[in-house]
Amino acid sequence: MKKRNYRAIAGVLLVLVVAGYLVFKGISETGVYYWTVSEVLAGPRAKTDKNIRISGNVVDGTINYNQKNLVLAFTVSDMEDPTKTIDAKYDGPPPDALKPGVEVILEGTYNRENNTFLATVLLAKCPSKYESEMSES
Repeated sequence: MKKRNYRAIAGVLLVLVVAGYLVFKGISETGVYYWTVSEVLAGPRAKTDKNIRISGNVVDGTINYNQKNLVLAFTVSDMEDPTKTIDAKYDGPPPDALKPGVEVILEGTYNRENNTFLATVLLAKCPSKYESEMSES
């Protein structure tokens, strides 16, 4: 009887260890670090081979969209220090909310050599005017 209890406990522990390992491995491979523009520019933490996520504001007059090739290029500035900027490129159509001054979240890789962020994901936050209209109703 005791031998069966040890086997059951060992089996349950093995399943828990394997499940824990798979969860940890999945999170570590798909997890993305979140940085501000200033943090990316300041240090060697952002490597070109690692996906990172940055947030910033779209700089006025920098949005350039090539409809033929579906390539969007613009500049993102730090929200606290607008003098710190990164050029961003995104393959795909721009979100409807993408306008100068709008906060965007980019996910992709940063190339320190030419200060360019190659985004695979682009999210534009809705302007605050929509938030105030929603709260009034």
